[in-house]
Amino acid sequence: MPIVEVRLVAGRTAEVKAELVRELTDAVTRTLGSAPERVSVLLSELPPANFNIGGVPAVVVAATKD
Repeated sequence: MPIVEVRLVAGRTAEVKAELVRELTDAVTRTLGSAPERVSVLLSELPPANFNIGGVPAVVVAATKD
């Protein structure tokens, strides 16, 4: 039973997360030949304040790219 774990910064809609799960399930099914019902996808959401890039909070990095 394949297990895919994805960590992402919180803030995406339920629809976007559902699409991600479908796409990952399809990719694993195609690549590994697993039945879709055997593929597990775990999404772990991190609060934006807990995600940092190069020692700088990601929210600060994102704000400077506008």
